[in-house]
Amino acid sequence: MHYGYLLLHFLSIANKSFITDFLLYKHLNNAVIFHCNKPKDILFIQKLFHKNDIQVLTLEVENHKSYQISNYKSKVGVIVDASCDSWPLIFNEFSTEKLFKSSFIWAVMTEDLSSTTHVLYQQPIDIDSDVVIAYRNGKIYDLYEVYNTGYYSNGIYKLRKVGHWNDTLHVWKSPRYDMSGVILKCPLVITEKVVNETYEDYLIRPKKSQIDSLHKLKFFTVLMYLQEMFNYSYELRRVLSWGYNRNGSFDGIVGALQRQEADLSGSSLFFRSDRARLIDYIIETWPSRQCFIFRHPKHPGAFYTVFTRPLTTEVWYCIICMLVISATILGIMFKLKTQRVNDDAESSFSLAFLFSWSAICQQGMGIQSRTMKASMKIAVLVIFVYALTLYQYYNAIVVSTLLHESPKNIRTLEDLLKSNIKAGAEDVLYTKDYFMRTTDPIALEIYNKKIATSNHYNFFSPSYGMARVKQGGFALHVDSVVAYRIMRGTFTERENCEVQEIEMYPPQKMGVAVKKLSPYKEHITYGIRKMYESGIFWRLKSVWDEPKPPCVSTPDSSAFSVSLREVAIAFICLIVGAVLSAAVLTCEILIYRVKGRRVEFRH
Repeated sequence: MHYGYLLLHFLSIANKSFITDFLLYKHLNNAVIFHCNKPKDILFIQKLFHKNDIQVLTLEVENHKSYQISNYKSKVGVIVDASCDSWPLIFNEFSTEKLFKSSFIWAVMTEDLSSTTHVLYQQPIDIDSDVVIAYRNGKIYDLYEVYNTGYYSNGIYKLRKVGHWNDTLHVWKSPRYDMSGVILKCPLVITEKVVNETYEDYLIRPKKSQIDSLHKLKFFTVLMYLQEMFNYSYELRRVLSWGYNRNGSFDGIVGALQRQEADLSGSSLFFRSDRARLIDYIIETWPSRQCFIFRHPKHPGAFYTVFTRPLTTEVWYCIICMLVISATILGIMFKLKTQRVNDDAESSFSLAFLFSWSAICQQGMGIQSRTMKASMKIAVLVIFVYALTLYQYYNAIVVSTLLHESPKNIRTLEDLLKSNIKAGAEDVLYTKDYFMRTTDPIALEIYNKKIATSNHYNFFSPSYGMARVKQGGFALHVDSVVAYRIMRGTFTERENCEVQEIEMYPPQKMGVAVKKLSPYKEHITYGIRKMYESGIFWRLKSVWDEPKPPCVSTPDSSAFSVSLREVAIAFICLIVGAVLSAAVLTCEILIYRVKGRRVEFRH
């Protein structure tokens, strides 16, 4: 049979033809056939495929017309007759980026395996391409797949037999797991200072004291597993950013992937729409949770409210009214008694007020009077009973308030904003970027009033920030994994029980990213899915992610104590009273000396 009619020979076997069987095996309903046959033969080809519900576009190789194959949403089969003299020219009809991508499935039919293979070796056929050579060997057609383990990554071409056709199609699966030492460019983020070692050693031999923020160390371990699974290596490059828009272009990992300077992200990235336009996210890894962490104050209000909180405002007003009324009645009784019996004892209203106040404070004071009527005794008795009842209730509530575990009522960002707790954030790029992009009014107000004000810029390292959290009165926005590791090493059990967390935004999902149209998407996805199924991911999480330190709250777990802050108001009142009494005494002495009167002290 004439060599120029090789394709026609293939198609002459009706529904059992190789082309039909191949397209049906690949589940293709659309195909493009490059041929060098006569027009009358093309009509026969169209009828043959129409019977099998396959739409076919036939293009003549020798015509040399300028036409482009448009992009299809579904996969398209491309059948090439290598018997045509100008068949290598058909590669010019496709976009170089998508020439051998998953959108197109190729079948090249030939009787000269060597020359056909030589032509295909010069094409960018990556490891994810689907290119089959149908080599005629007598009445049997042997099928070979051809691909490069890394056309742009120092890979090698491979030619493997995957089946044959003899009236029926026989194809066996041959996974492409062996990448034969391909070198993948892999930028990764290391923001910590690396001292006395290379960053490769820093990643490969991590220390127990290291903190795995944003899963950088865990993910590098995953990359090492993938390297062993598929037999490739990395060209590592350290960057300081995950990828943020700076003056119209992205830096860090995203910028390297966008510019085709890297193949795979060495650190997992947050899922973001602006990045997804430039790179391909292929699979999720671990979520990351950032939150404000602080020791909940025992008494959220001001220090002076410790002694006013046990009673409501209405009750305090009632107590003051009762104090005024009882002192007024007692003062009137003093005045009436002295007028009737000519008693020279002091009977001023100030003495009555002082007596009533001393009764409430359970101190009492003597009233010098040679005669005390029954009415006065009844009034004094009622004041003491009232004061005793009030004092016992108030004293019990104050003690219970100081020693009992107080409720944690700072639960939202708005509560944190209204409290007197100072705030800061971990000094990392993604937190600063969030404050630049967010439209949440409460988050912006916290940033402007508590984190970045005209007087201070509270972005700290995790160790310093958590040290301030330990001291109390400070909230740090930090990765919970980082905070828990520091808490376990530095916080006491009592301090762990006082820790409160408030999320500024929900936990963020992170994923693996590759450059657009990367040939290694399926390999990375398959490898990570395999690790998910085998439990490696959860094993890594349990090893690296520190759980939240437990709070063992029992009556004997720690000794209760009252700090100076709780009793400060009592000392302040004592100091103010002493200063005020000394000032009054000084004024009295001066007044008496100015008037020339002798000061007499009564014993």
